[in-house]
Amino acid sequence: MNTILPVISSVLLVMLLGYGLSKKFFTDAGFWQGVSKLCYWVFFPVLMVRTLANATIDAELLFPLFAIFTTALIVIWIYCLIVARLLGQDGPSTASIVQGGMRHNGFIGLAVLFDMFGLPGQELGALIIAVLVPFTNILSVLSVSVLVNKKNNQPLGTLIIKELLRNPMLISVAIGLFLNMLAISIPAILDQSMALLGRAALPLLLLSVGASLNIRALKGSWLPLVAALSAKLLVFPALFLGGALWFNLPPLVTVCLVVFGALPTAVSAYPLIQQMGGNAKLMADIITLQTLASLLGLTFWASLAIYITGLAL
Repeated sequence: MNTILPVISSVLLVMLLGYGLSKKFFTDAGFWQGVSKLCYWVFFPVLMVRTLANATIDAELLFPLFAIFTTALIVIWIYCLIVARLLGQDGPSTASIVQGGMRHNGFIGLAVLFDMFGLPGQELGALIIAVLVPFTNILSVLSVSVLVNKKNNQPLGTLIIKELLRNPMLISVAIGLFLNMLAISIPAILDQSMALLGRAALPLLLLSVGASLNIRALKGSWLPLVAALSAKLLVFPALFLGGALWFNLPPLVTVCLVVFGALPTAVSAYPLIQQMGGNAKLMADIITLQTLASLLGLTFWASLAIYITGLAL
């Protein structure tokens, strides 16, 4: 706990710095949109490509990770549906709650794992993203489309393909894994340039995530917010921890998995909900609340996983 809390607190403080800067000094929304786009389309993809291309990937981890992620996503999807229906939420609000339960902010995850474990943590985080994100995106589009029941001009399959192809994280993952599998080395000069860009990715991404928070608008119906929060504070990390113990995964892998299970939902859930007719206001509130509560959730679950596995920091 004494080791983990400073790490997670420092990540949250950088996000809160971004929030403060956006309210007092850099108040132009266009500035932060530009920073976010630069990170999303350039810095983070470069970091992912370089990390995965140079990573030592244990192929034996792929099946357990896929099995854990598939099971956990289906369970959390059912959980969010049941809770939302019990609370009497309509389709658009249920879609937002489901997104809040399913999606993960991988930017925060990589920052936490790099601070905790250095390069091995960053490499495992990148591998988790590589396996987790594609299925999450497919299930996200499917669930929103069904729950909102909004007629789209495009077939569902086309929407899913577009959502996957316009996600730079998935493209960078594919490139990085391709280079890794074929043992293609990145030329030294290019590798150094990518390293410089990659170093800018995590701090700028955390600042932009903080700037996107809307703490002042966090009000209204708290029941759906608590429902979405429970998915990330309780259910998802418990599923990841249980799956890791079931497959007897190494301690470091187990802790990294649990960290990802406790992450707040991705900021990218908001434009998806907005575009497809979900409850955008509720989605924004879920993102804000989960991000602020992540200090508690990440600290507790990472500490528990480290205690159970006996991992030495």
